[in-house]
Amino acid sequence: MSFKSLFDLVVVQVLLNLILKDFHKAEGMSNKLPLNEEDTELDKKLKILNKPLTKFGETYDCVNIYRQPAFDHPLLKHHKIQMKPNVIQGEQIDDSISNMVSSVIWSKLEGCPSEIVPIRRTTKQDLVNAKNLSNRIKRRHYVSVQPFAEKVYYGGRDKISISNPSVNPDKFSTGQIWIQNDPVEELNSIEFGWDVYPELFGDNKTRVFGLWTADGFKETGYYNMLCAGFVQVHPEYSFGEYIRHGTYEGDQRVFYFSVHRYRESGNWWYINGVTNAKIGYWPKEIFTHLANNASVIGYRGAAGADLGEPTPPMGHGYFPNTNSTYTCCMVDMKVFSDRGTYLSFDTSKVHLDHDAEKSCYEFIFYGRHIYHGIMIFFGGPGGDYP
Repeated sequence: MSFKSLFDLVVVQVLLNLILKDFHKAEGMSNKLPLNEEDTELDKKLKILNKPLTKFGETYDCVNIYRQPAFDHPLLKHHKIQMKPNVIQGEQIDDSISNMVSSVIWSKLEGCPSEIVPIRRTTKQDLVNAKNLSNRIKRRHYVSVQPFAEKVYYGGRDKISISNPSVNPDKFSTGQIWIQNDPVEELNSIEFGWDVYPELFGDNKTRVFGLWTADGFKETGYYNMLCAGFVQVHPEYSFGEYIRHGTYEGDQRVFYFSVHRYRESGNWWYINGVTNAKIGYWPKEIFTHLANNASVIGYRGAAGADLGEPTPPMGHGYFPNTNSTYTCCMVDMKVFSDRGTYLSFDTSKVHLDHDAEKSCYEFIFYGRHIYHGIMIFFGGPGGDYP
């Protein structure tokens, strides 16, 4: 073959390729966008799926419910999401209890698509802080009421007044419920309520929190959704959110905190008792002893600091009295029974625990009030003590 013939063949092949390319482009033009427009369309879809929401100046990411951090847990790889627990009779707040102080309605996040849940955005500093917390021993002191009328429990709830004690960066102060099952060296525990914890959250705001461990805090002991464990299902509420607080001698605000074990699945559900919103749950699979029931339910105020440092204020920072205008309190304290209902416990059979100097923290166990249920008042300025 001559050079001219070879050249003519190459030219024909190039022209043929160009014609075929134009043909395929024209053929697919009705169902395929140009590359730059297709990229723009994909970016729009990503912004919808990963739409950042802003509330109180903070960012929450919309995360696919089936791809949330919980499913990174090795024991949850084959877990099937439970979308809602059984209905609990009488779980709504009573009007007589609502009249005591103003209820806090947890502000909703709006804008996530279907099957998407809002999760507070985790920063690198959040992970650094969480790691530092797990590597340091903090001295914790508390005042608490612990019923022991029953041998086992399946959940607890109460209505806690929200305060905002002054807390330095290396300290914390909280009003909470804890649900546990022994032995101590293999302690299974869920703690939940409000917390002021600058080192964890990066500020001095009062926030909703959840904390769990399955081994006495040796290897596990995680807040909120900073690691795999808690399964969120509600599209408008999330752990770590700021909640408005009351003030000493001013208007008081309260929030209903509730966790119970769903009998059919064994999962421990976290519920906003004011609106009956099912936020999510700690799956049965991540626990050993709590997989069946709890041996301890406690209601307490707690505060802590690094070893050798004075502990911060608890509650409103003042010693308690029985006037809720001046004292942080818990009301309508109940336990969840094996029959699937919340019940008041026997106030004559409780363990009152006070592990701090009375010059720092104190509490008053009121017992049962005719309108407000079982009550405790707590608080104190904190201080420097062993």
